[in-house]
Amino acid sequence: MFDFMYWTIPVAIIFVLVFLMIAGMTIWGHLSPPHRRTGFLGFVSDRGERLYMALIVFALIMVVSFGIVGTNPWVFTAIGATVGAVILKWG
Repeated sequence: MFDFMYWTIPVAIIFVLVFLMIAGMTIWGHLSPPHRRTGFLGFVSDRGERLYMALIVFALIMVVSFGIVGTNPWVFTAIGATVGAVILKWG
């Protein structure tokens, strides 16, 4: 069934974590509806939209890190996680 992709443990963990984040945001949204606000990004967004933006920015930072030869990926992981947390909190 899953022969179309070479599944490794790290890839499976990422997919499970993203699924759990989306499921958690759905449950949280039903229990406490999100409030739209304007953050430092300059446009009105709610927490689901900020989660989406944080995931996209993290992915872009990781793609850039793959293009820079000889760098430690954990440094870019920390940078991406920090930028994502800032977007989630104040974005």
